[in-house]
Amino acid sequence: MSKRLNEMDDLRDMARFPVPIYVGATGNVLMTIVLTYLVRGRYGGSRTLTRWGGGVILANLLPVILLRSGMDEGTHYPRIEEMDFFADQHKFARWVYGVASANMLFWISLSWLVFSRRRDGTALAGMLLLAFVCTFFPAWIRLFKG
Repeated sequence: MSKRLNEMDDLRDMARFPVPIYVGATGNVLMTIVLTYLVRGRYGGSRTLTRWGGGVILANLLPVILLRSGMDEGTHYPRIEEMDFFADQHKFARWVYGVASANMLFWISLSWLVFSRRRDGTALAGMLLLAFVCTFFPAWIRLFKG
């Protein structure tokens, strides 16, 4: 059964996103890892990690909050498989933003940990490769299945 974005009620619904959604989400995670590498190199400590993680989550959620404030009962919610990366990012069921934020905090925390132990090009490349493979995984399945 096809659902609309606001009807998402299961993590498995995220596997139905169009491939461009995974491209955007993966790009966002990869960019955040690179920025985390730069922030970790300049600053250190758990306080900085907390501020950095909170700032990234706020930067990701602020546009959603602003766009959702303009929605009303006439707002069109496309089917999950038909969503547009830019036009529909603010139309998910609310719990999806919690999952996305937790996912981003996972990548920030893991990157911070890795870059605290080893901060060089190899560590950065390894984190980017791991995040690319994992974040794009549902799309990999779809692409290789045909």
